[in-house]
Amino acid sequence: MSTDTAGARVLFAEMPEAAGRDISIERRNLPPGTRIERYIHHGDTAALLAACRGADAILTDYAPFTAEVLGKLEGRPMISVAGTGFDSVDATAAAALGIPLAAVGEYCTDEVADHTLALLLALNRRLLDYHRQVQQEHDFCWNRVTGLRRLSGQTLGLVGLGRIGQAVARRAQGFGLAVIAYDPVVDAAAAARLGVQLLPLEQLLAKADIISLHCNLGAHNRGMFGREAFAQMRQRPLLLNVARGGLVDEAALVEALDAGRLAGAGLDVLATDSPDLARHPLAGRPDVLLTPHVAFYSDTAMAELARISAGNIAAWLEGRPDDVFRWVNRGEGRA
Repeated sequence: MSTDTAGARVLFAEMPEAAGRDISIERRNLPPGTRIERYIHHGDTAALLAACRGADAILTDYAPFTAEVLGKLEGRPMISVAGTGFDSVDATAAAALGIPLAAVGEYCTDEVADHTLALLLALNRRLLDYHRQVQQEHDFCWNRVTGLRRLSGQTLGLVGLGRIGQAVARRAQGFGLAVIAYDPVVDAAAAARLGVQLLPLEQLLAKADIISLHCNLGAHNRGMFGREAFAQMRQRPLLLNVARGGLVDEAALVEALDAGRLAGAGLDVLATDSPDLARHPLAGRPDVLLTPHVAFYSDTAMAELARISAGNIAAWLEGRPDDVFRWVNRGEGRA
């Protein structure tokens, strides 16, 4: 891209929940003279394509840039995803079409790790049961809830040992948990330096008292936690998911909970970010703690997300591709 950025057009293509949000941080981190246009996606592919027409770069959250959409884009605008995950964009199609695709390498590791431990502690200490007892039943009795297990000495199984998985491991070890992990791209020696034992997934499922998901979502692992995986769990574990809802087969999870194969679940993500909670089979259950996809959130994290995602576009527009925080592909195949 030329370093002459005067008049460069950047489209913010975002989902309805982002409508009207403050974009002052992005403005400060884009080159002077950048023309920002905003589009809120309501599911109309033709409208999305029309909004993208003539854009030099696109900043998006979860707007769906499918292979079909990417194939109809005019030119090769750089796409910057405001997130660490980029499954809303067909990365394979983008690479094949020479469309540069960037994401945010890291901005909320501490928040997600803290949220994971919050879910873990709340479920292990049965806080949902205590809350109902005190607030709804007005019963202030210490021994109605039984069967609590001491956390220290239990085994936490992490599926994914990247930045967030490692941060969770360090926190969990502080509570006396033994930590095991499954991650096919992490070296066993590197894991050992963290005090984490790498195991095949089947062994982790059989051994862990608590299982926590910290991996990206792709075609290879969509629904990986389904009937087969739940059948391999031997310790009646807690299941935590602060990663992607699509990793879990929700119907199979309901079956496993009903059958007592799991002690409970703490979920920050569901299969869709717009669930019908009045009818959702995981809502309202006494053994499931749900939060509305907020593990990433803090004011500090949101400011970092805005700065980095806009900075990725600025680096590309100004001819500084090596300054992009995280390339998925540079427009010439995978980075």
